[in-house]
Amino acid sequence: MQKPPQKKCDRWPKCSFFAIFDGHGGHTCADFLRDNLHQFIIRDSEFPQNPRQAIVNGFWKSEMYFLDTVEKFSAGRQNMLDRSGSCAIVTLFVDDVCYSANVGDSRAIMSCQGGQYTLALSEDHKPNEKEEH
Repeated sequence: MQKPPQKKCDRWPKCSFFAIFDGHGGHTCADFLRDNLHQFIIRDSEFPQNPRQAIVNGFWKSEMYFLDTVEKFSAGRQNMLDRSGSCAIVTLFVDDVCYSANVGDSRAIMSCQGGQYTLALSEDHKPNEKEEH
């Protein structure tokens, strides 16, 4: 796994992390993300001063680590290659700021003012949408 950041933080912010991982083609990738994605994010050198970039970096590093691990585990076993994947919807609260990120077609909404209205926190990623090309 990745090492913690070299830079020390004077004040660690209050953080909460919520995520849903929707596995496709098996549960291995979703389980990996459940157990590791938050660690890749908070151990990124950009965290806690730049949570947005730490989330982007955390997703990328998680994907690279998972693919590398699957490749190493499956070396020489062509029929054993894990082909699972996962959509992900993540919400990270750092102090009083909410960050939301998604990969795939999972959605997040936030209830506001005691349920009087909702706010969309994500947009689906669909391969047939023009913006996605």
